[in-house]
Amino acid sequence: MFDFKHIVIVGCGLIGGSFSLAMRRAGFRGRITACGGSRSPKLAVERGVADAIEESFERGAVCQADLIYLASPIGAIIDFLKTKSNQLKPGALVTDAGSTKVEICRAARASLPAEVHFIGGHPMAGSENTGVDYARADLFDGATYALTPDARTDSLQLNRLKAIVEAVGARGLLAEPEAHDAAVALISHLPQVTASVLASLLGAEHDGEVARRELAQRLAATGWRDMTRLGGSAWSVWRDICLTNQPNLSTALGVLIQELQLVQEALDARDFNRVRELFAAANAAVVEQRAVHYTRFEKI
Repeated sequence: MFDFKHIVIVGCGLIGGSFSLAMRRAGFRGRITACGGSRSPKLAVERGVADAIEESFERGAVCQADLIYLASPIGAIIDFLKTKSNQLKPGALVTDAGSTKVEICRAARASLPAEVHFIGGHPMAGSENTGVDYARADLFDGATYALTPDARTDSLQLNRLKAIVEAVGARGLLAEPEAHDAAVALISHLPQVTASVLASLLGAEHDGEVARRELAQRLAATGWRDMTRLGGSAWSVWRDICLTNQPNLSTALGVLIQELQLVQEALDARDFNRVRELFAAANAAVVEQRAVHYTRFEKI
């Protein structure tokens, strides 16, 4: 099924580890090695997620992997592309799982040799938990998986990566890097920041009355937990996302703030018809989203 024999996962945490497990589930019988970070490669080997630690990059040798899967934080992905590009063998296919694409794709085009192929990727799957301990083979099942080829992308390599995406259980979507980053700012990065702000409202710095805060904590139920689940996400992951997608995230926040101000004004004016219209628009949007029909590798 697969026409390559060796995969190296750079950054074998939740996403990288899950990719390895998903590839094994899909029938890949070749070698999987891991590197990146001080502890995760060793943990990946101990847990059977990887066969061995990849040592070629540390030795300054050429890595013999056919597929290089970059699943580190965005800054580390960009650094790898800039510093390890000459250690990739000709014909190798490089892809990534970074949450933003413009800066990563720009670094890949500027740094990788012509005979090394790169196609950006972003699986819309994950968790507020991080680390290889949480990796699982079904993480990508049914998830949208964006790929960001450009006019210079080799069609054979794109087809190879499409097959891999489908093999791990995901639904492929092709998009331009710029369009991708604007879209994920709205549907991924904005919800993260919103959840973090909402969760922080139960923090001590927002409420001088301890008794009232304790009561709110005790009353918080499924609605609050559903809305704030992402509040447990690690800043170490989100720092680079904010840095590389700041303009789009700021724009999305501006739109949200404006809409919230309109709701506040309607409530202050006791104009509940305007609030009702908001609920109706939200209900319609939810129904429309649930009805979205996914075809294999539709280009948006």
